[in-house]
Amino acid sequence: MSQKALIYCRVSSTNQKKDGHGLESQEHRCRQFADQNNYEVEEVFLDDFTGGGDFMNRPSMSRLLKYLDSKPYNQYVIIFDDLKRFARDVQFHWKLRTALKKRNATPKCLNFNFDDSPEGEFIETILAAQGELERKQNRRQVIQKQKARLERGYWPFYPPPGYKHAKDPVHGKLLSIDKRTGSIIKEVLEGFASGRFQEQIDVLRFLITRNYSSRPTLETVKRMLTRIIYTGYIEYPEWEVARRKGYHQPLISLVTFQKIQDRLQEKIMPRTRIDIREDFPLRGCVLCSLCREPFTAAWSRGRLQKYAYYRCKTKGCEAYGKSIHKAKIEADFESILRQIEPTQHRLNLVKALFLKRWKLKLHELEQNSRRTRIELDTISEKIEELSQRACKATSDRVAQIYETQIERLAKKKLLLREMIDSSRQPSNIDFETALNTVINYLKNPYMSWVIGDLINKRVVLRLVFQEPLVYDRKHGFGTANLSLPLRVLEHSMVLNSQAVEMGGIEPPSERER
Repeated sequence: MSQKALIYCRVSSTNQKKDGHGLESQEHRCRQFADQNNYEVEEVFLDDFTGGGDFMNRPSMSRLLKYLDSKPYNQYVIIFDDLKRFARDVQFHWKLRTALKKRNATPKCLNFNFDDSPEGEFIETILAAQGELERKQNRRQVIQKQKARLERGYWPFYPPPGYKHAKDPVHGKLLSIDKRTGSIIKEVLEGFASGRFQEQIDVLRFLITRNYSSRPTLETVKRMLTRIIYTGYIEYPEWEVARRKGYHQPLISLVTFQKIQDRLQEKIMPRTRIDIREDFPLRGCVLCSLCREPFTAAWSRGRLQKYAYYRCKTKGCEAYGKSIHKAKIEADFESILRQIEPTQHRLNLVKALFLKRWKLKLHELEQNSRRTRIELDTISEKIEELSQRACKATSDRVAQIYETQIERLAKKKLLLREMIDSSRQPSNIDFETALNTVINYLKNPYMSWVIGDLINKRVVLRLVFQEPLVYDRKHGFGTANLSLPLRVLEHSMVLNSQAVEMGGIEPPSERER
């Protein structure tokens, strides 16, 4: 009767697995060895686990041991192609040997004879130590090469979401923007910086509607909002690689990235929910008149059909658990929107007002740019001064303090440079295009609400109202606090005087007022 055997094969990289140069050839040699020794191969376990360390972290090795546990009365031979496939770590090498011995399993290797004598154990330890040394040396070489790539401005790791690796005739392997995911991430980052997305949950909802990935999470959003690589810069503090300009194309500017970080640190965004659906567009945006907390909403099942309700869920509130029909509250809301129908003349006047303000803003940007250049020169001088002090420092701790200050100032210097560059970019054309988009929403908020999808409805809420609406179960909505453009539209006298000031805009007729 032939001896039963199990084959274990492992490669150290996914590329070897894909190319078929590792696992298939190992299994072929192990099967030849089994045939030569009259072993009956019962199962084959294949791993593409990278690196050394605990063998229990290897999925197939863990399955092999569980397989042995499931058949405690069988005595198996475990065939390995090479001793390095067994374990490339002295400590775990002997732990695995012990684990197999407890299960009455005998290891067999094509290029090594296991011997339990003192001399055999010594030689086995030396070979295991040699394998561990090679693994650590290989890891060190890989890290050195990757660190060198980082220092030169290239990303050597797996491409972050929104990018893919592409071959470049000058730079070799270079991050390239993925057309689909890159455009989505760019919209997310710019939207969060501008306030279009009020909080991270809004970003998550947007990613879901755009089918960004199978299961995006809030952790996905957090990583997305805090990765400097999207600005075209690279840094890797773990390997002491300070921030530097990369060769890949950015999705956003460093200024936009800083706005995102500032918003994340503020933590003042209003609460909303991920499960806001087309069914309940007002959920999270309407407050209970008694407790000033947002209404929730849900479907309730009746005898014959389902019914949709908004309700207060704040414990201790007098309105807790009391329902308001979806049709009632949304009809009341739409009646507010119907009342907002500014004339084309007033819309033109508001547009002119904001364009005038934009020209003033451009002038301010130019003045700020001059001040920023002065600050940039000051920082450069300070960095030079600290560098000289660090060179003369007699204490490592003092030198480290100087280096920390230099790194902080260097980051600020990069930000200031990009602020100067970005201050040259704004134009009346870009601003007018964005302003026209806002005007189109304000022209008829009711129609934008009725025909729009959920995202457009949320835009209407933020463009029309400055803060969440308050709803009373008996009296309906309270006085709405309108957004700035609509508040300007309300003040006809101010508008008329401004129109005369500007020239080129006739005051509205009596019928238009």
